[in-house]
Amino acid sequence: MKPTRYGLIWCTAVLLCVSASGMAAEAGKTPSDSRTEAAAILKGMAEYLGGLQSFSCTSANRYEVVQVSGQRVEFGETRRVYLARPDRLRIEEVSSDGFSDLALFDGKLITVVNADENVYAQAPQPPSLEDALVYFVRDLHMRMPLALLLSTHVRTELPSLAREIDYVETTQVGGRVAHHLAGRGDSVDFEIWVADGRSPVPLRIAIVYKLAPDKPKFSADISDWNTSPEFPEGHFRLALPSGARNIPFAVQLATLGTAPAASGEVKP
Repeated sequence: MKPTRYGLIWCTAVLLCVSASGMAAEAGKTPSDSRTEAAAILKGMAEYLGGLQSFSCTSANRYEVVQVSGQRVEFGETRRVYLARPDRLRIEEVSSDGFSDLALFDGKLITVVNADENVYAQAPQPPSLEDALVYFVRDLHMRMPLALLLSTHVRTELPSLAREIDYVETTQVGGRVAHHLAGRGDSVDFEIWVADGRSPVPLRIAIVYKLAPDKPKFSADISDWNTSPEFPEGHFRLALPSGARNIPFAVQLATLGTAPAASGEVKP
């Protein structure tokens, strides 16, 4: 039987939520030094991301889907993210099988388009991007990998979630010097690689969901950062494919008692 995966319209959310405990420090540093340095780097990254008025980046994601048989199957997706505060977001996704999706927040509506099936779903957008992100993942039950990194709340929520975090090493990711941090928590183990210098953006993230069945893994390499982009006119304006059909979000079908049956295999 063909391995099961889920597309953007029908999937649950992925958030970067970590609650860490200490791990081994980098050679030459005491555990206290390691944790202090790592916490400062993580806080600096969070404050930098939350303070940007706009940015764009590319996220190459890999995730495991545990099949009914217990076998782990890895899938992938590439997401191009364009953000303009206070209320604009565009995410173009191409999955590893070539299918494409679009999520668009334009200040008035949240729209998700599946170009391959030529269908789209829409819902009114709350006024701010922060409220819209919460509504998207909590109320519409949609996937938004690493959604916290797109919110200004990252400045307070990420450092508070990572109660303890350790410095692993200084390394390179994509040709850039990076600080490798790692932590453990009750629900996840995680690692994050933060760019050194004046633009401390995340370059790589890896998460293990320890409480989920068979502990699936998620990872992302984040590149092509532009922290002062100039978006073309109409970049956040919806342009539907010819003949596209409007369909409800899955959660809207559920309220009508017509939601599709779950397969028991959940994309992390």
